[in-house]
Amino acid sequence: MTGSTGMTGWSKWLRSHLIPFKQNRLLQIIIAVFVVFWIIMAIKPSDWKIWAVENALLIAFILVLAIVYRKFPLSNLSYLLIAFFLAMHAFAAHYTYQNTPVDEWLKQALHIKRGFYDRIVHFAFGLLVAFPVREAVQYFLKLRGKWPPYLVTFTFIMTASALYELLEMWSAYLFNRKMAAQYIGLEGDPFDAQKDMTMTLIGALLAVVIFLILHKTLNKSRVK
Repeated sequence: MTGSTGMTGWSKWLRSHLIPFKQNRLLQIIIAVFVVFWIIMAIKPSDWKIWAVENALLIAFILVLAIVYRKFPLSNLSYLLIAFFLAMHAFAAHYTYQNTPVDEWLKQALHIKRGFYDRIVHFAFGLLVAFPVREAVQYFLKLRGKWPPYLVTFTFIMTASALYELLEMWSAYLFNRKMAAQYIGLEGDPFDAQKDMTMTLIGALLAVVIFLILHKTLNKSRVK
């Protein structure tokens, strides 16, 4: 199997599934930085119950990635994007989605009452997770043609977004109303779920556009 010393430039990011974990320094750095950040965000969170609920899904997702790694390692770029998204979520879990420093800054800068960090995270989900999902789709389904991988990726992301909104709804029944309101982050907006999904939609569409541009650029460079 090819070691990390045999790869340069983008190969270390895109073809890193060929590198054994012990030699994959980039992946080790990504994991180390994320773990340190997560530990910092776990120190004295604003609400321990909210923190525990928010991190339950995060930890479960990381466990799935770890279990699947041996049979299906993603690229370093995918892990970097996933780590960045999970870091955004861990940041919100520490402060709660309604009270992050980002929201306080936005409220003062834009003179608004509602926090928007949760919308930013939903947008990031569509944008950042699209590449890892597309990578998995290509590996497992081996779709041919230009558009099928993008369509399946887009469908998967929007389905995941809808399921998450349903999970938030059911949390209102499982927890007390005050805690559910903090966890869900409605902030008096009855269309909060639809707006969150719209942000995911925009992020996913932007990701597809970026994919198409990169695909076209790479094809041109190969022809040259």
